[in-house]
Amino acid sequence: MTNIFNWLDSNINTLKGKLLNQLLPISVCAIFYIFFISSSHYFIANIINPTLVDKISPIFHWTDVLVGFFLYFVTAIDYALIVGRMQISNHGSKARVVMNIATVMGCYVGVTLVLFLWGFAKEISWLIIPILIFAGSVMIKLAFEGIEYFKDSKSIPKLLSLPTIYVVDALYYLSRAFTFWMPEISKPSVKPMKTSELIKWSFLLPFVIGLDDLIGYMGAMTIYNVFGLLIGIYFADIFIDILIFVSPKFTKKVVESATLSIIATFAFLFLAYKSYSEALGLIHEKLLITRQSIFIDALIFFALVLLLDVVMAKFQNRKTFLSHTINLRR
Repeated sequence: MTNIFNWLDSNINTLKGKLLNQLLPISVCAIFYIFFISSSHYFIANIINPTLVDKISPIFHWTDVLVGFFLYFVTAIDYALIVGRMQISNHGSKARVVMNIATVMGCYVGVTLVLFLWGFAKEISWLIIPILIFAGSVMIKLAFEGIEYFKDSKSIPKLLSLPTIYVVDALYYLSRAFTFWMPEISKPSVKPMKTSELIKWSFLLPFVIGLDDLIGYMGAMTIYNVFGLLIGIYFADIFIDILIFVSPKFTKKVVESATLSIIATFAFLFLAYKSYSEALGLIHEKLLITRQSIFIDALIFFALVLLLDVVMAKFQNRKTFLSHTINLRR
């Protein structure tokens, strides 16, 4: 395989090399798409349907497929942007194939998890709440890392970029307790990753970023035919992956756009709000905790974050992350 990757990289500017470099992600996606649909059909027919009174029909309508495609496509621009940025720091055909396979598998595992959660219709508030809080924190981290793409851009008015930067900095400081262990994955200065790290984060990103749509997927599965939805969702994921990996040069140009980056930052902030608000609603409705108590608990958590930051800074002989955040953009 190493010889094949070396040949693809060394012949990327030849007609044959360009053709094979473009056919490679298309072929990978086509093979996995067939596997996704076949395995999902097996799961439905042999594992989920036996537990249901109203069986899931293996017959689908194009309306269900289109709804699934649209549902995934319009919510996946964030993940596509980050994966595209990862590709800039991890160029070469080997990295492309690794990311190509890992990203589609991340989508597949995430959607299959939702399928089983919905199919068995269990009370899963205890699982959804921490997932939504973590997903919201990941959104803020990605918004924070994307700042470098537009902070010095002359095409973005300072009246828009500066307030955005300060808001994201503050939110990241308060939410980093949930994501401090994650490496930087979408900054332009990120170094190339080892293959194992590339596989891990390429897999986890579409899985984690899609968690904020968990409830939306479960709602759609209740309204539309599940098998048709899955066909559309997986096709949208495959389609996005082909767009990302067929033309690395075009992908690089798109994801480094300052305008697109600040729009993506707003999108990440909205998705973070969506995740946190849904978690808040579930805590209030399912756990019967008043909104006033939730607000007080949040203030206590933020105070503990500030206190721990100060204590750890003294022990580690460093500046607090708060002072670092305040001075970060000066």
